[in-house]
Amino acid sequence: QPLAVAVQLSTRELRTAESVRLLTVEQAEGQVPVRLRGVVTFFDEALYGRYIQDETAGIYLNLSTNIPPLVPGQQVEVIGVTSPGEYAPAIDPKQVLITGEATLPNPKPVTFQQLASGHEDSQFVEISGIVRSVEMDEPTGYYLIEIVTGGGRLPVYAPKLPVESLADLVNSTIRVRGVCSTLFNHQRQLFAVRLLVPRPDDLVIEVPAPAEPFAMESRPLISLLQFTQRESYNNRVKVEGIVTYFEPGRELFLQKGMQALQVETKQKEPLSVGDRVEVLGFASQGEYSPVLQDALYRKISSGEPPAPLSVTRDAMLRGVFNSMLIRISARLLDRAPSGVDRYLILQDGDFIFQALLSHPGGPDPFAELENRSTVEVTGICRVVPGDWEAGEEWRAKSFSVLLRSPSDVVVVKAPPWWTFGKVLLIAGVLGVVTLAAFGWVAVLRRQVAERGIQLEAQIQERQRAEQQRLIEQERTRVAQDLHDELGATLTEVTMLSSLARTTPLPVENKEHYLEQISRVSRSLVTTLDEIVWAINPKYDTVDSLASYYSLFAQRLLNLAGMSCRLQVAESFPEIPLDSRLRHGAFLAFKEALNNAIRHSGASEVLIALNAAAGWLNITVADNGRGFDSTAGLPGSDGLTNMRQRMEKLGGQCRITSQPGSGTTIQFRLPLEKEGL
Repeated sequence: QPLAVAVQLSTRELRTAESVRLLTVEQAEGQVPVRLRGVVTFFDEALYGRYIQDETAGIYLNLSTNIPPLVPGQQVEVIGVTSPGEYAPAIDPKQVLITGEATLPNPKPVTFQQLASGHEDSQFVEISGIVRSVEMDEPTGYYLIEIVTGGGRLPVYAPKLPVESLADLVNSTIRVRGVCSTLFNHQRQLFAVRLLVPRPDDLVIEVPAPAEPFAMESRPLISLLQFTQRESYNNRVKVEGIVTYFEPGRELFLQKGMQALQVETKQKEPLSVGDRVEVLGFASQGEYSPVLQDALYRKISSGEPPAPLSVTRDAMLRGVFNSMLIRISARLLDRAPSGVDRYLILQDGDFIFQALLSHPGGPDPFAELENRSTVEVTGICRVVPGDWEAGEEWRAKSFSVLLRSPSDVVVVKAPPWWTFGKVLLIAGVLGVVTLAAFGWVAVLRRQVAERGIQLEAQIQERQRAEQQRLIEQERTRVAQDLHDELGATLTEVTMLSSLARTTPLPVENKEHYLEQISRVSRSLVTTLDEIVWAINPKYDTVDSLASYYSLFAQRLLNLAGMSCRLQVAESFPEIPLDSRLRHGAFLAFKEALNNAIRHSGASEVLIALNAAAGWLNITVADNGRGFDSTAGLPGSDGLTNMRQRMEKLGGQCRITSQPGSGTTIQFRLPLEKEGL
């Protein structure tokens, strides 16, 4: 075949679709003349589908004003030149002539793995699968059918359905004939495939769905994905239980006795916690327990939710309470917003976990909660398994609690009244009394008093001037941060928005730009959150700093696919930290995390925070490849920057590493008055 292509290239005209597909990108860029005859297998601009196929293969036609409106089954002659395409070689048509009618080629039977490889791009193929969901795709005017076949999920776009109701097609086994259409990125890399059905009779029901799907027998919640030799996991199942959590159009949780299940659904009919429901769906693997996907539900009766189970941290980590309604006590470290969600950072001994409330807007529902108070939280247990191993000694990596409402958080013990801050307040009051006594004595010594008033006025003037100078410095720093951190990002959002508004741009490209805008916007929110945190006086305690660093490290390392292990002291001294110090220390801490992610090759990073002998100690240690700390390395400017930044704050930065032994970075921040 390569020899045949070379011969045709030498004659400067390609006559088959296969000869075009065999070209390299560089050869196709040479605009080799093409003249071939074929039959239209799919044509619709709404789906960017312009495909023809001859006796050798199918091929894609690039967008051109030279293409007349075509319909499947037309015989055409295409005259044009080769194009590298955006994924596979294609044709730039200069002229398309309709020469008659023809039958569509015999479809090639394929598996999902063959489609997923991308080799069948533009080919007329045939495949069978079980329908998981059906909906009308309004932008294209086609029905979007999701089928499961060969271990994969395949979207199918069909012009008509062989049933009257969309719901009647779900759980049917269908045979589909259509053109394999690929989705790809700007690096010519495949990330998804879809099937474009040209005619109504190219979609055939092989095994219809039950006429009354809810008439099937209910399964125990715990039976999903358990071992069996007699049934297929691809078919719909029915379960029933009591609703313990409900988020319309997204998910709900069911519980029946000591069994629980997460259900993913697009249905939005209202439900209340405590309702008894029947649910139809497809069992799929979740992160730890099975999940029922593409589900439909109907309410049977109303009632009260089951009583939450009071559990311990160790019981949660054993994994037996996943998806169940539980109650657990812990110490509140801090609160943190994330988009529309509200997080509580909780601590039980040396273990830190989160409680999450989906909150669409309005005042912070947890604004009255005080840090260091003991709270009791009620919600759905979500287990994060981590590395699994057999045996009773296994414990999950972590867990979180999904809250249903603000009332799921109850304060059972207020924070201690006798705090370091209140000791300082009493000392301040006593100081005022003492000053008043000295003032009375000063009255008896008029000359000393007058001089004292003059000195006090001078001191106050200097304090006001110093305070104004500090305020101006802080404003300048914040303005610089906003300019440096947000300016470039906002410019990128503007450019991406302009690109997404380009009218002739394909829908998949626009979606790509919109995804980039979403990603950049989330980064923008995170950056703004860091700036706000640094200047907000509410977070000027060591306790708050430790909580924020812990949450930030967990999020960043989890996104990087690295495990985060925390060792955080249960308490910290009540010493205020000004924004300059908090901001500078955070930049050094963030640089250390970024170095671990980019350079260490580590699977786990330890974050340790404690206070001792007037110093705040922050440790970032990874189990990566390490390096020779005595030798110069690429990127060592970051290490120098961390040392210089800590020295400006009156602190210290110590870096220890050896090849093959990981890297440990220790920051020390003074907590005495002169270091603030």
